[in-house]
Amino acid sequence: MNAQLKKLFLDLDLTSNPKTMVNKSSLKFEYIIRQGISWGKTEGNTSNFVAKFDKNPIIESSIKEGQISIIQKDEDVQSGNFSINERIWFYNEEDMMNEYNKLTESFEKLGYRVKNSIVQNEYFETKYENTEILMETDSKKYTLNVGYYLPPKDEENKEYFLAFVYTSHY
Repeated sequence: MNAQLKKLFLDLDLTSNPKTMVNKSSLKFEYIIRQGISWGKTEGNTSNFVAKFDKNPIIESSIKEGQISIIQKDEDVQSGNFSINERIWFYNEEDMMNEYNKLTESFEKLGYRVKNSIVQNEYFETKYENTEILMETDSKKYTLNVGYYLPPKDEENKEYFLAFVYTSHY
């Protein structure tokens, strides 16, 4: 499981904390902190490490652009919880759909529970699809969400991207 996820998330060490992941990575991450108002144990600061890329070893189609973010809230530092968000933009809908189908099928085999959601317009055309895959190892649980959004047919500057959100739960 970790080998496939590690490829998807550009060789990040998913067993470590966000700062260690960034330090071990060959990607050039930018550090952003979003300050929040602390109300007891919630709504504190959020650390965000962001990097761009143009190749992913698990994606066969041509990538227009990619961005990966490692996000951790102050309240999650002690527990080690974090999320990794990755967006990959494609040149066309066909490549995006092929990659979505291939990757969801591959990762569904690694999960113990899979939920799929589809939102359609009034003509029963798919607007959005999301697959949530719950995974676990000996002591940790993870969620991998894979989704896409199809722009309206009449939209001029159409963007086709897949969104991956990996969340750790200790």
